[in-house]
Amino acid sequence: MAMFHSIDSRNSVGALRRPAGGIIHPFHRNRATRKMSKLPLIDTFSHRVHHRPCSSKPFPFVASLLTAGLLCLAGPAAAQEAADDQPVYPKAVTTSGDSVFVVDLDLPGVWQLGDSRTLYAKGSNLLRKPMNRPHCLTPHPEGGLLVGDSATREVYWIQSADAEPKPLSGGRIGIPMALAVDPSGKVLYVGDAEKRATFRLPIEGGEPELVARVNARGFAFDNEGRLLAVTPDKEAIRRIDLETEEVETIAERPNDNFFSNGICWAGDHGFVTDNYGNCIWKFTEDGKIEKWHEGEPLQRPVGIAISGDALFVADPHPEVKQVFEFDLKTKESKPRL
Repeated sequence: MAMFHSIDSRNSVGALRRPAGGIIHPFHRNRATRKMSKLPLIDTFSHRVHHRPCSSKPFPFVASLLTAGLLCLAGPAAAQEAADDQPVYPKAVTTSGDSVFVVDLDLPGVWQLGDSRTLYAKGSNLLRKPMNRPHCLTPHPEGGLLVGDSATREVYWIQSADAEPKPLSGGRIGIPMALAVDPSGKVLYVGDAEKRATFRLPIEGGEPELVARVNARGFAFDNEGRLLAVTPDKEAIRRIDLETEEVETIAERPNDNFFSNGICWAGDHGFVTDNYGNCIWKFTEDGKIEKWHEGEPLQRPVGIAISGDALFVADPHPEVKQVFEFDLKTKESKPRL
């Protein structure tokens, strides 16, 4: 714990002394002069003590707080409207038909990309309200999107643009980080980071059922209908047989810095993002893994999706805030968000 020290350590009547309890009241006055004394400011992160002179006027930080509060009260609607115009933290991406959908964690909400960018669904800025912290999404077989939200421990079905989110699990999911619907369209799979496990529930909603102890950050189905999962663990890419619930490791981390947040499957091979390595890896189910793309335009790739000959990658880095579309043949890219 950081210690409080007086500026003047002399044992005089006019000196500011540290009380026995170690705490100095922020408006302490020198008993000899009746003027405000120099007070220490504590850096709570580094535990350093900084001394700044104070006057009898209100502290600057108090004025700043009051100003900020007045601004919030005066124009929250205008500020929110301005914020809704731009991406903030594009994290996950999926495709449906000709559209690309992007979860924006900090907006919060979901963008729809076609000929232009529109806000498909807006989450709440209030804690523990629907879609306050959306992390993942996947198309619903009957239309609309499924979105996982950690703030309300829920998976929502958004049936159309601006529709009211419909909860599916009754708040029985912890932190949903990955979603996938099986080929039959009847079962939803959820990667729960809180329980470090994969669960399933009926597509219409219901009680989540444990499938396997796989801490998924992304899902994809292979040609045999087996569930592929990418994890932040040493066993980076895993395969779950949904009939036997047996789990196999396809590939371990290719290096110690590997950290993935997305996976997709392309027929006889798959792709995973590497956030720390700033690259995309290509892998096969026999365990071979190699870098497919590294560096520009990516900075911190996270979500990934595939559609036809195009690979879509979300990058929330502050200097990027973009979804890039890569041509699978030429590897040329273009921004989409």
